Amino acid sequence: MGNKQTKSKDNGKKYKIDNDTVKKLQESTNFDKVEVKKLYEVFSEISEGGRKPLDRAQFKLGLNKLSHCGLKNLDGTPFPDRLFDLLDINKDNTVDLQEFVGGLSMLCKGSIEEKLELSFKAYDLDGNGYISKHELSLMFKQAWISGFKALSYQTNDELNPDDLQNFSEDMAQIFAEGAFSSLDVNGDGKLSFSEFKQFALSHPKITATLNGSKKDVPITFD
Repeated sequence: MGNKQTKSKDNGKKYKIDNDTVKKLQESTNFDKVEVKKLYEVFSEISEGGRKPLDRAQFKLGLNKLSHCGLKNLDGTPFPDRLFDLLDINKDNTVDLQEFVGGLSMLCKGSIEEKLELSFKAYDLDGNGYISKHELSLMFKQAWISGFKALSYQTNDELNPDDLQNFSEDMAQIFAEGAFSSLDVNGDGKLSFSEFKQFALSHPKITATLNGSKKDVPITFD
């Protein structure tokens, strides 16, 4: 088998780990050999043995498995769809192995600057290099929704979808209004990276409350 080894799973499926690929991924990311191999295994498990790149549903499943690799669980991020878009470098609406491991390397082990840049791109929905108040509000809304959904799972309380959407939107607008007034230093109606950076470095979060339970949701990648 050369430098390839076959792993057998309980369900009978097999996938191959190519040691040359592991070495290249290790050299191009901040992960060590063990972490790369674990991520390779996760990718293979959810992508038909690694033969195909991940679609959005598979990608979210992969995020859920990160804690099994000893990494930060990013499944609870308020913007998994944006994360998928950002890691999909070639814009083919899939995330391949290189994009998966490389992107997670920035999120899990990247420098503060790398995480700040990724957070900024997540908020900059139209990719014009600035964040509008509307974009800020939309991302805050996802943070509120994420927090309340997490609480509902913990407390087994059902949430009315319409109430969830309306409340999250109202809170997001209030939050964005307050944040924007202090962040938009030059008053041009949009946030530059430097203006956003001040906000992100303060480790902002929202706190969702449901029947006495609280859930803090970071609203940047930290």
